[in-house]
This record gives sequence, structure tokens and C-alpha cells, in this order.
Amino acid sequence: MLDISLNNMDKFDVIVIGGGPAGMMAAGRAAERGAKVLLLEKTYRLGSKLLLTGGGKCNITNNAEMKDIIAAFGKNGKFLFRALTVFSSNDLINFFSSRGLPMRIEPDGRVLPLNNSAEGVLAVLRKYLKENNVHILHNTTVKTIRFGAENKESIEGAALSDGREVNAKKIIVSTGGKSYPATGSTGDGYEIAKKSGHAITPLSPGLSGLVSNAAFIKDLQGLTLKDIIISVIIDGRKKSDEKGDILFTHFGVSGPNILNLSGGIFDALSSKSKVELSLNLRPGFDTQEFDKILQKEFASLGGRILSQYFDKTLPASLSSVFEKIFHLMANKKCSMVNRIDRKKIALCLTDLRIPIIGSRPIEEAIITRGGISLKEIDPRTMESKKVKGLYFCGELLDLAGKTGGYNLQEAFSTGFLAGESAALAGG
Repeated sequence: MLDISLNNMDKFDVIVIGGGPAGMMAAGRAAERGAKVLLLEKTYRLGSKLLLTGGGKCNITNNAEMKDIIAAFGKNGKFLFRALTVFSSNDLINFFSSRGLPMRIEPDGRVLPLNNSAEGVLAVLRKYLKENNVHILHNTTVKTIRFGAENKESIEGAALSDGREVNAKKIIVSTGGKSYPATGSTGDGYEIAKKSGHAITPLSPGLSGLVSNAAFIKDLQGLTLKDIIISVIIDGRKKSDEKGDILFTHFGVSGPNILNLSGGIFDALSSKSKVELSLNLRPGFDTQEFDKILQKEFASLGGRILSQYFDKTLPASLSSVFEKIFHLMANKKCSMVNRIDRKKIALCLTDLRIPIIGSRPIEEAIITRGGISLKEIDPRTMESKKVKGLYFCGELLDLAGKTGGYNLQEAFSTGFLAGESAALAGG
């Protein structure tokens, strides 16, 4: 890895724009395959967003089978078949472990460094760049790509924002999406793609927390409910069920299951649909079944009052919320709760509704949904179908996977394939 100064018209084989996981992998692989590579990073350091992944632990991939990784990206996932064939999750694990960073596999399939250190992941990537003599310029922004002709059918190089120019017949754009702009992901790559004639699928927050205006949300801030059934209700109709955890926040709800549901919910809200979450706090029972259980429990509790039942069976903050909801009954003896009120309690415990009015802004989302249209990228090489010598990889592409390491695998695999393709393609 060589930090350099440039003269105008310095010549490289491949220029990589963006020093995130996809860009570092692309630059390292292109150089490993014999290309003279220049990596341009707009911030003062490489991999800033990478360091935030998995809460700083960096779950680099998921140990799922290839078909399941593809499925994690929905209808666009099949685009990744070639990239995952060339550089699979096993290849990625071996990439790091063979370079002195052992990995561990969690029960849910997430793969993390044994030392829980995203810094360790970045250190391996930086060493990879250094070993293969990748030239690096930090604090450098690309103003525009220089094309070989007015029809933009080939690449000549890049013009930098400070007026300098660099020459290369191959450019790989890996500038990330629009989430976490403080890390340098401010959407620059989309503008480069547009100027190159590419269509951009509308951008939206991906893996994002959801906003609720429920009166009790702030009372539950910090509470995590585990192993419950979370259902999405759109315009009164149940659309999906997931079993898992939910975290209550100052704005609404979050947690891995909520993040995975957020994309479809954003789309529903954008179409002006009414969206609610239904929480079944007693999974395995519907409302009618649990009402029968409550009837027996209340009869056995005799003189205990309802608030004591809530205190015993619910987390403290949720118990307080239930006492507010049923304030007229809270001091009533359980054995005296009538059938109608008991059914209301059973309904709250098996179908607690949380209205959803929005998602957090794209700047706070983990990933960006939408991006460069996959119809215009060759999945065998990551090369543009519109401009010879122009490649795209990583979060810029219209690929958005579930949480759990899938999105980093996509970045590394598409980066690896773009780097290899650019290095081996003819001039």
C-alpha cells in the first residue's frame, strides 16, 4: 500500500473510487492479478463504515448456503450468482483466517472475528492492499470520469476535484450508498452512474428503525421483548409473521427482525397504506386460546389484583403500560374480572397493536435500498453494459439484503469480481 502524490496525467491500469469493503477488495484483487491500481478515498481513512458493522464486531458474512444468501436479497438476488460462485462465503472466511484473523460462526449463521474486532478486519484488508502495492490517495474526491469520446463508450481516466487528472482505461466505482454520510457515503457514485448514462432505482432506507406515534412508546424505551411473534398488518390485512425480538426506542421500534421488515413497510407507507405491527407476547396461542388460559389463571389467583398479575408476568415497563391501558380494572381482583374485560386483556397480550407512521431517514439506515439498475450491469464481470471499462460494485448496486452479514458478503464478492474482471480485461 503506497500513499502517493500525483502529477497530472499519472497513468494506472485501474482506478478504484471508494475505500469501503467493496473498494478495498476490488483494488487488492486487481493489483493481485497484476494491475497497477490507484485507490481514491474521499475521507482521511479507509473502511470507516466497515468499523461500524455489527456494533463494531463486524459480522463479515453468513454461513448460509449460497441459495439462502441469494434469497436474502429477494427478487434481485439471482444477480449475485456469479459473484458468489467466484468468491463465496467460505472463500471470504478463508481470506481472513489465512491472514491471521480467525473467525467464529454464531448459531444464527453470522460470521465474526474471534476477537470481535472490526479493526482486525480492516487491518487485514489494509495489509492486503500493501502487499499488492496498491497506490492510495486519501481526502480525494472525483469530480468526473473522463470519457474517450462524446458517446461515452470508453474510459480515459478521472478528473479530481482539486484539478488534477489521472489516466486509466478501467475505473471501478465503489463509493457506497447514502446511509451514514459521515463515513463518506454521500451518494457520489449515483451521480457518476447517472452521468455515465445509467438509471438509478429510487433510493430509500434499508434495514431501518420504524417510527411509531403510539402513546406508550416512550414508556417502553430500552425494553427488548424476546421470542415473540411480530406480524405486519397493512390496511387491516396480515402480510407476514416473524418470530424474534423487538427493541423499543425513543422513536419507535428496532431490532434485527424489525430491520428486515422495514423495507416492505417503507414501501407500504409510501403507497399511503395504513401499517401496524401486531405483537403476540404469548406465541403459540391465539387470542381465543389464551383467553381460556387466562380464565383458569384468574380463577386460581383469587384475591390478587390485576396489577399484581401484570407485575408478575410482564417486564416492569410493560406492566406499567398495561396498568394504564386497563386503569379502571388494575385494582380489581383477578377472580372478579368479567368475561368481556378478560377477552380485552387476552387480546392485548396476543395482538398488541403498534401503529407505524414512518422509518428513520436514509442517513440513519444500515444500508441503502435501490441503486444502479442491475439490468445495466453485467453480472459475470460487474462491468457497465453502457461504458466499456466502467465497473460498479457494493452498496451502489440495486441490492439490499437482510441483516446478518449478507450485505457485507455482497460487497466483498462484487468487489472481488469487479477487481478481477478489470485486471484481466483487454485494454
